[in-house]
Amino acid sequence: MGGNHIRIGKTIFKYSKSRDIEGTIKTLTVKRNALDELFIFFCCEVPGPQISRTMTGKIAGFDFGLKTFLTSSEELSIDAPLFYREGEKRISQAHKELSRKEKGSRHRNNARIHCARVHEKVANQRKDYHYKQARKLAIEYDLLCFEDLNIAAMKKLWGKKVSDLGFSAFITILRYACSLTGAKIQLIDRFYPSSKQCHNCLALKKDLSLKDRVWECNECHMVHQRDKNAAFNILREGASSLGLGNVRPSFMAISA
Repeated sequence: MGGNHIRIGKTIFKYSKSRDIEGTIKTLTVKRNALDELFIFFCCEVPGPQISRTMTGKIAGFDFGLKTFLTSSEELSIDAPLFYREGEKRISQAHKELSRKEKGSRHRNNARIHCARVHEKVANQRKDYHYKQARKLAIEYDLLCFEDLNIAAMKKLWGKKVSDLGFSAFITILRYACSLTGAKIQLIDRFYPSSKQCHNCLALKKDLSLKDRVWECNECHMVHQRDKNAAFNILREGASSLGLGNVRPSFMAISA
C-alpha cells in the first residue's frame, strides 16, 4: 500500500516512516520487541556509497581493555561508560517490582514493560556510544588494527563487565562505519602474544600474568605499560599482514 500504510495478511498497519525507501526492496521483516512495539525492516538493493573522504594516511593499532576501553599505538586512551553498571540499581529495582506482581495481572504486564524499557535504555546508550566512537575513528584513520578476542572465554573470567563494554558489537559497528568512509579494519590472530612480546626487541616474557600492568623486558630492559605495548604489536602485526612492511612505533621508550 502507499504512504505509511502496510498490509500484513488481512490487517492494515499504519507506521511512522523514518526515511524514504531507496533502491529495490528485496526482503521485509516485521519484529516485535519486549515492549510489544512493532518494527518494519526493509532490505534494499542500493548502489554502493560514494566515498568523498580525503585519506589521512594514518594507521593505528588498538588494544581492548577492561579498565580502558581502547588504548591506541598513539598513546590515546579511550574510556567507555559502563552503562549497565550505572543503571544496575534501576534494573534491579525494576526486576523486584516485577517479581512482586501477580502473574497474569495487568499490573504485572505494566511492570514487565517498565523492566524491558529500563533494559532497552541501557542497550541504546551503549549502541549510541559505539556508533559515535566508531564514526570518529573511521574518519580519523585509514587503517585500524585490532585483536580478534575470544569474547566467550573473557566472559567466563570477567562476567557481565565484558558484556557491558560490548567489544563484539563495537567491531561490527566499526566495520559499517569504515565501509562508509573508505577506511579498513584488520583483525590479527587472537593467539598472537601482543601483551607478552616486547615491541622493541620482540622478545617474549612468558611468565607475564594478567595482573602485571607494567613490566620490564628481560632482553632490552625496556619498561612497558601493558596495554600500550600490546597496541604497538597489534599495529605492526596488522600492517604486516596487509603487506605494508614492518611498522615500528615512532618512539620507543614508555615511562611506567
